[in-house]
Amino acid sequence: MVILANAFSLNMLSSSEALISVREVGLQEVKRLISGGFTSAIGHQGTADILTMLLDVDVPFNRVAVKVGSGDKLIVFQLLTRLEEGKVLSPEELKNLPYKFFLVEIL
Repeated sequence: MVILANAFSLNMLSSSEALISVREVGLQEVKRLISGGFTSAIGHQGTADILTMLLDVDVPFNRVAVKVGSGDKLIVFQLLTRLEEGKVLSPEELKNLPYKFFLVEIL
């Protein structure tokens, strides 16, 4: 299963023991990884909007609890700047912020 999220937490693990691999990936690799389908776990509408623009695919807002296990891949979109508390950005503002993607694999 491939999941697109805006965070990773140890609470997402389906087991109390896991080997986890984390590496930075580029936009083109993310597009390749989601090309066979994915589940959105994007918990903010503005983030879903910018990911839709960046990835050229509909990324729905979907605030859900995620559980990942062996063989699953979690693609994490991470902003590299801290926003003011309560600040809500437009998609255009969000598009101009620095960001990275990380691939979290449960081995």
